[in-house]
Amino acid sequence: MAADGGRMAATIPDHGANPMSEEVFADGILGVGFGKGAVRIDFFALSAETTDAKGQPAKERRQRIVMTTEGFVEAYAMLSGVMEKLQAQGLVRRQGPGAAAPDKAGKDQTPASGSPSPNF
Repeated sequence: MAADGGRMAATIPDHGANPMSEEVFADGILGVGFGKGAVRIDFFALSAETTDAKGQPAKERRQRIVMTTEGFVEAYAMLSGVMEKLQAQGLVRRQGPGAAAPDKAGKDQTPASGSPSPNF
């Protein structure tokens, strides 16, 4: 804030046409917790330097989003809508009860569009 004739004037950064200029990448969700009225979602990135016990890149916690319960419910509804669209396009398929059974080799069938995402 800058002084302007005895008044305080706010300096607002110019982000151009898109005020949301920061973008964050995550390989996935490491964990979700709930406490004191807030949902905490921890995101991870795969390490370029360390590996886990199986020799795979280690998951390293990178970001945390803390949301009110109401905000989380709204986000869940939005994500559910995206999941329905992905399923309708054949990009992912449902897992869990009611999902297609694995083939005889014990591997899941892949959709025509290619390999399924390991995140769903």
